Amino acid sequence: RAGEIMFYPSGLKPGDTIRVVAPAAYNCSDEWERCRELLCEWGYKVKASPFVGSQWGYLAGRDEERARDLEAAFMDNECAAVLCLRGGYGTTRILDLIDYDLIRRNAKLFIGFSDITALHTVFRQVCDMAVIHGPMALSLGRKSSDFTREGFKDMLTSPWKKRILTEKTAGLQPLVEGRACGRLGGGNLMLLSVTSGTPYACKEDNVILFLEEVGEEAYSLDRMFRQLEQSGLIDRAAAVLFGEFHRCIPTEKADGEFTVEEVIRQYARRWQKPAVFGIPAGHGEDNLCLPLGVYCTVDVRSDSVTITYGGAQRR
Repeated sequence: RAGEIMFYPSGLKPGDTIRVVAPAAYNCSDEWERCRELLCEWGYKVKASPFVGSQWGYLAGRDEERARDLEAAFMDNECAAVLCLRGGYGTTRILDLIDYDLIRRNAKLFIGFSDITALHTVFRQVCDMAVIHGPMALSLGRKSSDFTREGFKDMLTSPWKKRILTEKTAGLQPLVEGRACGRLGGGNLMLLSVTSGTPYACKEDNVILFLEEVGEEAYSLDRMFRQLEQSGLIDRAAAVLFGEFHRCIPTEKADGEFTVEEVIRQYARRWQKPAVFGIPAGHGEDNLCLPLGVYCTVDVRSDSVTITYGGAQRR
């Protein structure tokens, strides 16, 4: 039954407070302050959770501390949205420490990507709460394009409204023709891969599966694609949307190598699900906000792509 009824947290109003949390790696720069300035410029208040400034090895505090800090953000009545500081590493370490009933009872707009994929998956499946795959405090403050910032600003007020992507508006490439409907899900390929076979794996049926990655070689992507396949996730997927594979190599053909795009195309053909390449979301400057948990329709033809998501949702 999980996922049949989804809760869609309200968008923000001017003057609302956004709380920044650090469930993964520690703050390595002052770029989140630039994000704070931007959010304040847009008319929001910003509150930093205590562990935004903490460090324990490569993590923003010990596991128990980060789990309690995340819960505190959802219990904060002054807070209307929870924005993750960054990804990196460490989110999977707190999955078995979180009180998911507490999260469900205090559902809020929750935003992040990359390592945060682990939380996105469990929040959708266990808490029945739709989430936003989108820029975090450091990426928004550091390298975000006008496209990213404008989309993020629009998402904060209207997170679940109807949106349409096409080959003309977003540079999408058709890989496998077909039409499919389902809920939008997925995220970072590595996190979906390492959680497969655990209680926190993506188990959604009929999912429109979005995938993105950063800094991996083609052979590693190959291994993870096959793991998703062998875990049964691809069988349950209705369609596959390949996003940005930022700094993944090789991008040009060399002897004894497949390029990243060749590996993607191989698996798209192998899976024979409606498939698209080039969703402008992931670790690059252009990072489209994707509302995970909304209904989505994918229509892929030889010369066109239309992806429609959001709009009126069944609560």
